[in-house]
Amino acid sequence: MTDVPPPPPPSASQPPPPGAGGNESKNNLGTISLVLGIVGILCCGLFTGIPAIIVGNNSKKAQAQGLATNGNLGQVGFILGIIATVLSVLGAIVWGILIATGSYDWSTTSNF
Repeated sequence: MTDVPPPPPPSASQPPPPGAGGNESKNNLGTISLVLGIVGILCCGLFTGIPAIIVGNNSKKAQAQGLATNGNLGQVGFILGIIATVLSVLGAIVWGILIATGSYDWSTTSNF
């Protein structure tokens, strides 16, 4: 039998290509963005919609750099964050118009 030398180790100076089993330490950004976007649409509006936009954008950047593999979750969270923010702003505008025109009936609100 002939002795075949083992292949040389990979070069430490070259990072692995994106999606090739590299460091996936930023995968949680996509999940966080998705959760913030869903909560923003359901109840919190601007308070979680704007952070969902920011974290979703960071998730997409991490995927482009090869640091994450779930940038699609970040994209969905980004879109949900935009929807939550727009709905919150539109709701505030409608509520302001109702108050300004006197159409809002204060007697129907409860005082806990």
